[in-house]
Amino acid sequence: MNKFLIFLIVIFSCKKEVYYYPSKSFFDENKPKEIIIENLSYGEIVDSLTNQIFKGKRHFIEIKDSNKIYKISPFTYTGGYIRERNGLYIRNDSLDLMKGMFPISDLSKYLKLHYENNDKEYYYAFSYKRAYIRLILERDDSSGKLKKILLNLVEVYNKTDIKNKDSIKLGIMLDYLLKPVFPLTPPLSPNEIIEEL
Repeated sequence: MNKFLIFLIVIFSCKKEVYYYPSKSFFDENKPKEIIIENLSYGEIVDSLTNQIFKGKRHFIEIKDSNKIYKISPFTYTGGYIRERNGLYIRNDSLDLMKGMFPISDLSKYLKLHYENNDKEYYYAFSYKRAYIRLILERDDSSGKLKKILLNLVEVYNKTDIKNKDSIKLGIMLDYLLKPVFPLTPPLSPNEIIEEL
């Protein structure tokens, strides 16, 4: 019985490691606040973050793992110029690169290529300082799906051996595709109605 109590005390007294994305210095400078996303859809999360960024406020999403805590402060597109090739696109369960779609299981390989490219290949980031990850999900996806994908992303990133990793700020952009709006067809004129008959 005593051994069991000691075991429980040891387990609960262990501090969880805390990881910050894009970086610890970002959190120190901007002092983002936690956003609770449990009851929100992905579209609501992105819209909320966008509104707060317009107001000059930053927020973070906290994801707890067994012995780690990840604090992720994503950004959203708020206008302006973004060089598309600096983004590594993740669409649902695939990597969407300029040269094709690849399975998410290849994420480690493409993270390494993306952050070590330094303008060698056109398909990857111009510089590791400007590189970011662009996560594109459906508006009605759940916050649980977002957390699962973010957790996988940061775990794969942490395990991947990348040059200058200490200098990299892992920027994660959240985005969704807008549904296309097709123009309404104008009503037929009386002459066109007669011609169709």
